[in-house]
Amino acid sequence: MELLAPVGSFEALKAAVVCGADAVYLGMERYGARADAGNFNNENLTRALEFAHLRGVKVYVTVNTLIKDSELSDAVRAIKYALQAGADAFIIQDLGLIAELNKSVPEAVLHASTQAGICNAHGAAFVKRLGLSRIVAARESIAEDIAAIKRNTGLEIEFFCQGALCVAYSGNCYYSSLVSGCSGNRGKCLQLCRKKYSFSKESGYFLSAKDICLLDKIEKLKSLGVDSLKIEGRLRTPEYVAETVSVYRNALDGKRDANALSRLKKVFNRGDYCSAYFINPTENIIYSKAQNHIGYRVGRVSAVIGGKAKLETNEKLENGDGVKFLRNGIESGGGAIDGNPTGFRGDVKAGDEVRFTSSAALKKNVLSLDARIPASLTLTLKEGNPAVLGMNCKNRSVTVESDINAEKAQNKALDEKEAYNAIGTLGGTEFSLESLNVELSPETFFPASQIKSLRKSAVETMRNDLLKSNRKKPVKRQNLSFPKIDWFEYSEPSVFVQIQSAADLKKIKFDFDYVILNPSDYSDNERIANDCNLLNGEALLNLPFIIRGNDVKTIEKIRALPFLAVVANNISHLELFREKKILGGIGLNRLNHSFSGKFINSLEADYELDGISYAYGKPPLMHFAHCPRKNHGGNCGDCKGYVIPLTDDKGEKLEFRRIKEHYCYGILAPTSPLVNFPSDKNKSILIDLSYASEEEFDAVNKRILDGKPYSLKRMRINPHRKLQ
Repeated sequence: MELLAPVGSFEALKAAVVCGADAVYLGMERYGARADAGNFNNENLTRALEFAHLRGVKVYVTVNTLIKDSELSDAVRAIKYALQAGADAFIIQDLGLIAELNKSVPEAVLHASTQAGICNAHGAAFVKRLGLSRIVAARESIAEDIAAIKRNTGLEIEFFCQGALCVAYSGNCYYSSLVSGCSGNRGKCLQLCRKKYSFSKESGYFLSAKDICLLDKIEKLKSLGVDSLKIEGRLRTPEYVAETVSVYRNALDGKRDANALSRLKKVFNRGDYCSAYFINPTENIIYSKAQNHIGYRVGRVSAVIGGKAKLETNEKLENGDGVKFLRNGIESGGGAIDGNPTGFRGDVKAGDEVRFTSSAALKKNVLSLDARIPASLTLTLKEGNPAVLGMNCKNRSVTVESDINAEKAQNKALDEKEAYNAIGTLGGTEFSLESLNVELSPETFFPASQIKSLRKSAVETMRNDLLKSNRKKPVKRQNLSFPKIDWFEYSEPSVFVQIQSAADLKKIKFDFDYVILNPSDYSDNERIANDCNLLNGEALLNLPFIIRGNDVKTIEKIRALPFLAVVANNISHLELFREKKILGGIGLNRLNHSFSGKFINSLEADYELDGISYAYGKPPLMHFAHCPRKNHGGNCGDCKGYVIPLTDDKGEKLEFRRIKEHYCYGILAPTSPLVNFPSDKNKSILIDLSYASEEEFDAVNKRILDGKPYSLKRMRINPHRKLQ
């Protein structure tokens, strides 16, 4: 099983490689989902690739954001450069970019990003037909689906085992971009989920997910067919990378470490960890008391005297170590240890928990990690023969010879000590001298300067040999035509209206061309069938964004119902409904023309992109694989759906709503609609009335019939703001 580490800087790369990663993933300056990480320009990327490949470590390059038309050619150029420099694979989200690469760079090895949202065998089968060799399974994936993906497709499976867990399904979040223009799908997330919110009389971090930790699930992951354990954290410190890689390396190698969990918690721990949805498909992943690193509990504050905290701890804390203080799980203060008692910031009191959050010694140790490659040398000097220097390193051997022969000494013969000194310790190279064997015939002379030249030649030859042996030779992928999809054809311009039930149709007074049925309960097949029949089989059916485990059976039943087409919001729908007509939904995140077909464009698409524009409605800002109502004590047995109000720190109103398949999921929607009617009358539009109130139905009717401005409160955004 491969151990895959995050790299956001060269220091993190060094830590990952030295501590035992089999592969690393990193981003280039553009098109990576961590735009604020210390990403690599062309020069540094080449250096990083050589550093890793010399040590037998693979490098996967992330190009996992959504790409606009204007960026496609530049993204392809960047990938070509990275491929020529030796990148082993590319992690991709955008289906349009995949289509473009299949035409212009068929030798590139492609992995489907976790943000592609693949968590079942149908989605995996579709990207396999695109020519991809690996999927990074969605963090929301459950054990039975991982096994089915391996069993049915044979694709390599990469799975997150440690690090941050995005509360929005597969990171597909529109909240940040709609509010600010900074898109999480394009690496610019403002992490609004980590802010405080309030509902009822409570206040807390109700959208903040715990970190994931699957250290105790490694054997289970192996048995399911997971090929690569992936650690999240390209924005985190080299110390985090060093410790997480070391802990998981020990676990994979069968080395027992009683302190493994505490080591992980000390470098980063949000919410005392969870297993995501790996074991429990609707696990509560939210930790509402704190939204950042809370470390590892080591004791309590016994007293506060003279502005300093006296600590009782079960571990010795050294000066410079970082600590936080928690009271009832909520941070009350923090600081760096400067003795005991120690100074602090905040409102710390006796009885507060002491949490160890950073180690000064670990930081020092990581900075001093030795990344040189151990090598063994043998120098053979025989009178009348060229000098021979053999170098052995990482199971590779090279031999170099001198241009001149060793001679019989006329004055002073060369001795072993002089030979050792001439070889030196390989200082200034990427190698360290593990052992040196000198085979020297008596009374032989050979210039020390020539021995140094031999050493230089051997080092360069070994370096080139290692790079060549560890660099994967590109192989052109075959049969890369985009899978045929029976797209739903509509006339331009068209007006699509989206409603939750057939009964809502009578509330619409204006003319429209197509109806999209958007049920909130997909398990109620009878009701959906009744609505389809009431709409004379002429409606399109909107499909849910998340589909896992027994959800698949629930959605499969829908295929027999009478409808014109389905609106696909997940890659798996393209496979599961391949015999039906398909209209791409906003969940497919289309931003460019290379993903050709018929689409409701992404909420983040440029206005110039053809397709259907989302003109009005309360779009899902996030989809959750957990149920917010259940997390707050709701009774599942009597649940018929819900609207739970939420208020942000600026007083803006949002709401949780339920989507039910086999499992219950939540969405975050705005309370006030997004209003973005285009001025271009030739543009097809979607008017989404799924969650519209009676007043909002009336206001939309008047807006369209009378051509007057929309009269009610709208979502506080600038929809024309340039997306970053």
